[in-house]
Amino acid sequence: MDDIRYEKCRKQGRMLYKLINILMKTIKMKTIISEKYISDENYIYAFWHQKIIFPTVALTHVEKKTTLVSPSRDGEIMATILEKYGYEVIRGSSRDQNIKSLVTMLKKLRADYSLGSAVDGPRGPAFEIKPGIIYMAIKSGKKIVPVGGAFKRKYVFEKAWDKFHFPLPFTKGAVVLGDPIEIPKDAIQEEWMEIINNKINEASEKAEVLLND
Repeated sequence: MDDIRYEKCRKQGRMLYKLINILMKTIKMKTIISEKYISDENYIYAFWHQKIIFPTVALTHVEKKTTLVSPSRDGEIMATILEKYGYEVIRGSSRDQNIKSLVTMLKKLRADYSLGSAVDGPRGPAFEIKPGIIYMAIKSGKKIVPVGGAFKRKYVFEKAWDKFHFPLPFTKGAVVLGDPIEIPKDAIQEEWMEIINNKINEASEKAEVLLND
C-alpha cells in the first residue's frame, strides 16, 4: 500500500473511531460476565465477525490485548480503530494456516496478552468457526471466552459477507462474556470447534434476551 493510500485509510479509521465513541455514549449497554471469569487472567476471546464491534468496545478493562488484522485496505482502517481501543495489532493473514501469523499470536498469548479472534473471519463463511483458535488454545494453554452481543436497533450491512451489525443512535445493547473454556491437550478438533461454535451462539442468544428484560 503506497503512502497516500495508507494515510487515507488511517484517516478514515480515526474518523470512524470518533464516530463509534460518540455513538456508544448514546447507547444504553448491559454487560453480563460469567462468574467463572477472572478479570486479570488472559484469554482467547472468540466471537463472530458480524459482532466484532462488541469485543472492540467491551474489553477496555483488558490491559494487554492483541488481534490479527489483514494487510488489506479495509484491514488498515480496522487496525487504526483497534489501536485506538488499546489493541496491539498483528498484521497478517489467517488464510491457509499462515504460519508467521500463528507464531506471532502464540508468542503474544505466552507473554500474557489476551487475543481477540473473529473465528469465522476474515472472509467467512459466516458463523463457521475456523480450526486455528482450537490449535492456539491447546498450544498456549489459554482458555477460550465466548463473546456474544446484540443491539435492539441496528443497521445491517446486507451486502457484506458477514451481514455486519452497526448500532443506531440511542438504542439498547447487550454484551455477554461466557464461561472460560479449557481445551484439553488431546482434544478432537472438530468436536471442540462445534462446542465453541455453540457457546458463541448461546452468548449472543443470551444478549438478545437481555434486551427484552
